[in-house]
Amino acid sequence: KGTFGKPTFFDNVKEEYWACKEHVCLIDMSSFTKTEVKSKGPEALEFLQYLSSNNIEQPIGTIIHTGMQNEFGGYENDCTIVPMENNTFFMISPTSQQTRSLNWLRKHRPLDGSVEIRDVTSAYAGINVIGPHAPQLLYDVSGINTSRQEFKQMTCKVIDVGFASNIIAMRLTHSGEDGFVLYVPSEYGLHVYETLVKAGKDYGIRDAGYYALRELRIEKFYAYWGSDLTTHTTPLESGREFRVNFEKGEFIGRDALLTQRENGISKRFAQFFLNDFDYETDVWPWGGEPIYRNGKYCGTITSTGYAHTLERMTCLGFVTDTDSQGNKVLHKAMHEFILDKSAKYEIAIAGKKFPAEVNLYTKPTVYQNGEPVFIPAPKR
Repeated sequence: KGTFGKPTFFDNVKEEYWACKEHVCLIDMSSFTKTEVKSKGPEALEFLQYLSSNNIEQPIGTIIHTGMQNEFGGYENDCTIVPMENNTFFMISPTSQQTRSLNWLRKHRPLDGSVEIRDVTSAYAGINVIGPHAPQLLYDVSGINTSRQEFKQMTCKVIDVGFASNIIAMRLTHSGEDGFVLYVPSEYGLHVYETLVKAGKDYGIRDAGYYALRELRIEKFYAYWGSDLTTHTTPLESGREFRVNFEKGEFIGRDALLTQRENGISKRFAQFFLNDFDYETDVWPWGGEPIYRNGKYCGTITSTGYAHTLERMTCLGFVTDTDSQGNKVLHKAMHEFILDKSAKYEIAIAGKKFPAEVNLYTKPTVYQNGEPVFIPAPKR
């Protein structure tokens, strides 16, 4: 049954969402694009350094989030790269990037054949293990030390689970919650899944889907390729300048980004929390809704989701400043323009405007003694 309002799957997603927050969930991430880049010598590193705006020259097992920019500084690929042994790099890209990212790599690879590029998407199943019990569960099935001191955030280890070996385990979840993504050789995918389910019964393990992941990441203000990041958005406009390393040397898009850093930007990625929105009766936003600042149109929503922890509808989108003629206005401190106390924001949904609070910064996770603080769910 179709609806423009509260979706029929709302309660199911809510259960999955809280299981990710309070227990442990498994999400199938097998469709994510996986690429192997390697060489006999340093050629693969040099190649990826030229394509990536972040610094790829990191210790083996380090997870590096980076963009691959075009000459205008926009995103051609938003990916995760891990230096492995023997001049090999394991790259993860969004599902929709499989053909695009491979074409971009092949378009720029050295003509001497020194760099080998392989699409290994079908060679690995992907299992996202999310939740506060994820570290203990992974310890139970693998025997590896999963404390934050031994298995740090944004690092990768090659582990065994059950009877499966050579599993690439990364400590990240694409959701903001603690946990791991396991890239399992495909022939062992079902075995590893069943091993996790059996061992996780006492932890309240269950499956979760993409909408739960979507609502977690939107609440945490995480941008995704295809909806928030495009070839026309840059890291500086997306709040990701910290993932750009200008000092490492030349890379595609560097000059455009330096110019933007010098002259300023005209738009900035922002998070909005809707006020006076009744998720039971109002029409829901799904992306494409206009944003108004002091009554003037200033941008468009790109992603939406219901934040169950905050109990508020949440939207992500870009705020743009223009003059009376419609020309873009550059700001070296765009955050000051957006967060100006006199600015009043509204999101228009199906002809009705809702007041909105704006935010520009991801809320940090709170840790005590190296472990995340458990925040109990509100009564529901």
